Amino acid sequence: PEFECFDTGIVRSVGMYQANGMFKGDAHISFVMGVDSGMPANPDLLPILKAELPPKAHWQVIATGPGREKIWNLHRRCVELGGNVRTGLEDTFYLPNGDKAKDNGQLVEELAKIVREAGREVATPEDARTIMGNL
Repeated sequence: PEFECFDTGIVRSVGMYQANGMFKGDAHISFVMGVDSGMPANPDLLPILKAELPPKAHWQVIATGPGREKIWNLHRRCVELGGNVRTGLEDTFYLPNGDKAKDNGQLVEELAKIVREAGREVATPEDARTIMGNL
């Protein structure tokens, strides 16, 4: 299952759910950041959130909200810390340079650049299936 976590308490709850047998397998956790009623899009929060993950959890950032600089810096820090990233027009309309994206493909291309600049490789669909346990 995927757990969308809007604050540290939800992240910690996932570990409790797992310990109580409420789900099996490794957790997939999304830190939702940038939503006004949740966590700010602050890259400095990521090490704290990562420290609260249950063992073997897969994690990513869903960066949304105003402030394109914050969103793209958050993605970069997530990748540097070993997390996964995702993007789409449902999260942001803007490319890192401030131009409005024409489609999801442009956003994905920019995110792939960040992944490679951080010294990591973009997963192929087959790689992603393996990482996620052939879901």
